[in-house]
Amino acid sequence: MRPNIDRYQSIVKVFMLGVILTLVLSACQMPTQDSSLEETAIALAIQATINAKEQSDQAPAEEEESTSDESSQQTAVAQSVQATMDASQPTATTEPQPQPTATTEPQPTDEPPPTQTTSPQAPPDAGFDEWMKSASILVYEDMAGVYTISRYVEEALNRMGLDYVDVGDAMGNYKEQLLSGGPGGQGWDLIISAKEARGDIQGEFYVYLNDALNVGSSVIIEEWQLDEIGLGKISTILGRCGVKYQDNWAYDPLDHQLLWPIDGTHPIHHQPNEGIALTNPTGYWPSSDIGDFMRLELGSNAEPLWAARVNEKTNFLTAVSCLDGQLIIQTYSTHNYGYERVVKMWQNYIYNTLLSRYQRLQN
Repeated sequence: MRPNIDRYQSIVKVFMLGVILTLVLSACQMPTQDSSLEETAIALAIQATINAKEQSDQAPAEEEESTSDESSQQTAVAQSVQATMDASQPTATTEPQPQPTATTEPQPTDEPPPTQTTSPQAPPDAGFDEWMKSASILVYEDMAGVYTISRYVEEALNRMGLDYVDVGDAMGNYKEQLLSGGPGGQGWDLIISAKEARGDIQGEFYVYLNDALNVGSSVIIEEWQLDEIGLGKISTILGRCGVKYQDNWAYDPLDHQLLWPIDGTHPIHHQPNEGIALTNPTGYWPSSDIGDFMRLELGSNAEPLWAARVNEKTNFLTAVSCLDGQLIIQTYSTHNYGYERVVKMWQNYIYNTLLSRYQRLQN
């Protein structure tokens, strides 16, 4: 019986080795174990299996049945060891691995920054609309003496439904009203001095207009003759506005008389009328004297409105707004551009200078 006991002991040893091997190999799968430990454990398991097989082959024939059972057990142990070995080998995995993915980063856009106006004027309100209906407005428009064509400033005011004192082209009446200080001596809310018909407004009239600015009145000046009077009394107003006479505008062919908005964000280009383009010259006044060009002085706070050359911002100016919207100076001739567009442009001049006056009164 001793051989059988030995065989059983061998089987137990092999089984225990298999268990130990399984534990060792499981530990070997951890990334911190040395690969040589795994190889040694596998070699011991294989050798134990071979020894058990040799002992089984040397057993007596009469014990064949029990040996057969023992061999089956040994084979099972060996298969277990082999399965453990197979399990210890690296295998291909079909588990999906995380792949790098493309991320969509915000791309810069070509959208322009939000529109900013060049004037600090607040949006008008119902109070302004009501006030504007009763504003005191003085109008000098020397085209009143030209009976073959409509008065554009007069038309702009009438379309807006505003009341005004109209002196036409009567210079004496104009001077009288300027010196009156407005209704009740309270000052005019707006004075329009539209010198277009090659008239004689100059000298003392610009002293009166400067005085009106001093007491808070808004003023719109149309003056085509800076080349002759730019160093006279009007120079004080030009200096306050931050502009100087640049050159006489003369002898330009019709297709060179287009006016270009500068920047285009100023409220005067948008309130109350949008989409005004002074690109339809009429040639009403002969090209030998179309008007004048202004240029900005160094450090000027004037806001250019129109230029007679594309992409110009400081030279060849034909209209500017200054003194926080209190004053507009225009050096192109009103009737040199299409009726509807110019009437709307004058409405925008009137609206915004009155708005400036209203806001000053509120402060």
